[in-house]
Amino acid sequence: MKALATFVIRGRLAAALVAATTAVLFWLFPPFLILSGAVVALVTLRRGAIEGALLAGLAGSGAIVLAGLVLNAPWLMLWVLLACWVPLWVLALVLRATISLSAALRVVALFGLLGVGGFYLVLGDPAIWWTQILEHLRPQLTVMAPPQSLSDSATGEQLLDLLKDWAPFLPGQVVGAGLLLVMASLLLGRWWQALLFNPGGFRPEFQQLRLGRPLAALVLVLFGTALLSGWPFLINLVMVLGLLYSVQGIAVVHALVFKLQLSPAWLLLFYLLLVPLLSQVIMALGIADAWADFRVRIRPRSGS
Repeated sequence: MKALATFVIRGRLAAALVAATTAVLFWLFPPFLILSGAVVALVTLRRGAIEGALLAGLAGSGAIVLAGLVLNAPWLMLWVLLACWVPLWVLALVLRATISLSAALRVVALFGLLGVGGFYLVLGDPAIWWTQILEHLRPQLTVMAPPQSLSDSATGEQLLDLLKDWAPFLPGQVVGAGLLLVMASLLLGRWWQALLFNPGGFRPEFQQLRLGRPLAALVLVLFGTALLSGWPFLINLVMVLGLLYSVQGIAVVHALVFKLQLSPAWLLLFYLLLVPLLSQVIMALGIADAWADFRVRIRPRSGS
């Protein structure tokens, strides 16, 4: 990764080549979008707003042309890059100005609130919008299923019903997934910057990540109100803001593993279990840390 970061920081054309190529590879393997965003973040963090914007424009143009030639999807590529690179560029500028990951991620919270609200403003009720799309797909699904295959047809109907049940939470899922990519890109770009210009500097910065009690209190109030009212809009907000405290929870785990001098294998096990089992537990850990401050309470092992 250091070799890639060194190549990226070599010059604008090198950075644009990596960013454009990895952006197009997103269609084959979505995590490549994190790499392309990290390039934009690194250049913006190191060289400022104008150079970051020039890189995004040059690499974005290349990615759109490549996507049009190879995948015949130039407009989809444009919308993906706007949704990812524009907020990422803003966050990189905030981080560059404040030298604080916590401040940058609080801006992510603002983006999340605006994203969910914008979803409702543009589409109206997302459940109605999504249901209309599914109703258009129902005849196609019926035609695709062989007449003798009643079980396949029933399975298709069940899938459509399941998607309808999920439809009210579409804004939180979509905005949350987008912000997760943006945060991962920002953190990777910051790690690259530390790797090249401040070796060892990223670890303490990430491990001390704290989003503050006011935002944690807001999440708890929204969560309680959402439970009582069942209003999908509030549930979507909680889904998005909860991601931020999942990141703080991950920072707490990293700090505790470092303080207790545990084997890196524990971190590997943690990440293997994070998505299927621990995601909600880690989010709760992050919120609780706003008041308990586990990283201060846990004493390091003697001699560390």
